[in-house]
Amino acid sequence: MIRVLHIIDHLGLGGAQTALLDMLKSRNQTDFAVEVAVMHGRGPFADALEKLGLRVHVLSSAKWPPMYIPAFLALLRRGKFAVLHFHLQGANWLAKPLAALAGQEVRIAHDHTSGDLKFRGVASLLPDAFSHLFSTRVIAVSEGVREFLMRWEAVPGDRIAVIPNGVNVGDFRSGTAAEKAAARRRWGIPAKAFVVGGMGRLAYEKNFALLPELALRHPDVFFVVAGSGPEKDALLAQAVRLGVAERVRFLGAISERSDFYQTLDVFLLPSLYEGLPMAVLEAMASGLPVLSSRLEGIASALCEEKEGLLAPAGNPDAFSEQLKRLSGSWELRRQLGAAARIKAEVSYPASNTARRVEAVYRQELSLAPGAPADKISAE
Repeated sequence: MIRVLHIIDHLGLGGAQTALLDMLKSRNQTDFAVEVAVMHGRGPFADALEKLGLRVHVLSSAKWPPMYIPAFLALLRRGKFAVLHFHLQGANWLAKPLAALAGQEVRIAHDHTSGDLKFRGVASLLPDAFSHLFSTRVIAVSEGVREFLMRWEAVPGDRIAVIPNGVNVGDFRSGTAAEKAAARRRWGIPAKAFVVGGMGRLAYEKNFALLPELALRHPDVFFVVAGSGPEKDALLAQAVRLGVAERVRFLGAISERSDFYQTLDVFLLPSLYEGLPMAVLEAMASGLPVLSSRLEGIASALCEEKEGLLAPAGNPDAFSEQLKRLSGSWELRRQLGAAARIKAEVSYPASNTARRVEAVYRQELSLAPGAPADKISAE
């Protein structure tokens, strides 16, 4: 079997962690033996990965001191992995060069973030470009990310594979009336309300500050957000200042993602920057109409006016107009939600992502697609 190790900064709640979990649920267990190394701490995704039968190595209990360095090198010596797959900055900046120095030949970098220089920041360009000198292949979640890597980080195009995120569609579905009512009771959401909700980190780039503004313009709409982050207190204060705190609810980080989507009538993601967010794919798989910023990764996943509605990022007037359309038409919501579910099933199943990533592994190991895995071994 081909031994694969995924290395990630942390296993707290996040889009990269969700994408990794969904991909590994669909892994080829016949040809690949997969393990996961987290640089510091465990987090809820460690338990989820272990429930899949995967071994999770915690390299350090905390960021400081950096005990993950000797622990990682020791793991490489013991594990004899054929493929190393790196996720997020810490793993790529620190662990990937160490792996190269340790003689690991196949080193895959996975770029989950937005292809926007304003979001990434100029300061990240040099360490990112340097770390890609140690990448044998880079996986980008969208064409926009691929173009960014080529333009700003000097990654040759033939070393980049564009592989969109995928979702385990079977984990999500439209809830029945009884399920929707039960899910709303769980979070104290009014049973008869028209509910618009988002999911993501409470940080500047997600632009959840738009929700209190929309609540002010739409007094008949109830808004909820699942997630945690540095802007929580500021968002709460904004909702109080605008007098809409009773209709803008911040639920904190949640693990019951399917139940959360079943509480909603519309899924809203007003981000300023995105790659291909898992929350959008999950909402589509849940049969929800999606209202989102018109960003490259999102626009590539859903066809505007067919599977969702888009608005210019950071434009409250445009979001308000689109929300008015959705709140005023059950038929529009039904059509968009049904089409979104089909698109998720056909174009974004996690099994497709897993097979394409495994094909990259085989290519990097000089195996022809579909060749028997026992022709190469890390032993």
